[in-house]
Amino acid sequence: MRATFVIRTFNAVGLLSETLTALAAQTVQHDVVVVDNASTDGTAEMLAERLPHVSVVRLPENTGFGRAVNRGVAEVTTEAVVLINNDVVCEPTFLERLLAPLGDESVSSVAGVLLQYGRPGLIDTAGIELDTTLRSWDALWNRPVGELTGAAQPVGPCGGAAAYRTAVFREVGGFDETFFAYWEDVDLALRLQLARHRCVRAPEARALHKHGQTLGAASPAQRRLEAFGRGYVLARYRVGRRGIATRAKIAALDWPVLVVHLVVRRE
Repeated sequence: MRATFVIRTFNAVGLLSETLTALAAQTVQHDVVVVDNASTDGTAEMLAERLPHVSVVRLPENTGFGRAVNRGVAEVTTEAVVLINNDVVCEPTFLERLLAPLGDESVSSVAGVLLQYGRPGLIDTAGIELDTTLRSWDALWNRPVGELTGAAQPVGPCGGAAAYRTAVFREVGGFDETFFAYWEDVDLALRLQLARHRCVRAPEARALHKHGQTLGAASPAQRRLEAFGRGYVLARYRVGRRGIATRAKIAALDWPVLVVHLVVRRE
């Protein structure tokens, strides 16, 4: 099965160059589409001069993650589409191992494993997990790589290391473009689950991740987008209608965090 990498980027020419250099060493052939969200740091010039074989979609403004990825997937002609962030450095066998589970016709998406760039023995994400309020977290975050063996399958892949059957991605509408960044992969995983599509993890498909390079791991912008995504998912899937106990759990999880942002950080 042939695949196309779709990479969204914005003003990260150094990171993107490292990412694309690693893709050139992959053990299986593939295509690459870079969606440039109106970068002003020389990204366009670097791609034209050093990587003319890479397909580039240049957008007139920064449209965020999901909208840019959807635009890139529109260019894909292969059976599978693979999403990685522009701060990810893939091992040479990453793509080969990520695509292997798609040999099973019952599998529609595959979660790769991102390792912490500075501590490659620890996991950054091994897919998406959810609780009963649909709060999400990175599966096996900060756990040793050895714990991948026998771990439960994720709800869906993290958008930073994911493979989808291209037809399925399009069938469910791709990413909801209401999200600028964060939670769009959670929402897509939920829609795929509701449509009875299956996700599995490829534990040997590994890459290093320089976490938080776009907006910062805990910047005001990141927290604002995170809060919007959480609220949007709660409303879209009517989580609060499951009963008083669920509403109480949502309040216990979310309200203290919001109070800290308001009172301490004045956000």
